[in-house]
Amino acid sequence: VAAAGLKDSATRIRDAGLAVTGYCRGGMFPAVDREGRRAAQDDNRRAVDEALALGARCLILIAGGLPKNRDGGIESKDLAGAREMVHDGIGELLAYARGAGMPLAIEPLHPMYAADRACVNTMEHANDLCDELGSGVGIAVDVYHVWWDPHVRREIERAAASSPSRLLAYHISDWLVPT
Repeated sequence: VAAAGLKDSATRIRDAGLAVTGYCRGGMFPAVDREGRRAAQDDNRRAVDEALALGARCLILIAGGLPKNRDGGIESKDLAGAREMVHDGIGELLAYARGAGMPLAIEPLHPMYAADRACVNTMEHANDLCDELGSGVGIAVDVYHVWWDPHVRREIERAAASSPSRLLAYHISDWLVPT
């Protein structure tokens, strides 16, 4: 989309008769300061608008990891603080997304990505966020990232049992050894 442009991408998708089941473009909420968090919110609102233009069924969120400084290095190792920023960031974006009619899908990533890409690492954490934030937010289940979790089946069933189901997207992929 970035290379071809939004309008051209949307036209190509429609002309080919394709459906966009999920647009993996949102998230990255933690930042070292208010200005960085505001920039992330602006970018996420644009992602909602892009998802709508593409006819996506949901906007997939990669939460973001620990806040980085201007040089790209880790500013803090406060994982709880980063998770709080993710909660607050999704909550703020949710108001905009609900108004636009675009569901948000949190994608938990393997814990090895907690520092740099996503501090939401389990289905349980994603389900808890959905419980706290309410309607309009669900989960994108990526087998590559959650296969290892001893509670993954229980948490998928928990997500499916919610009304409406909060299972919004599935990424069924191989996990290879070695990766």
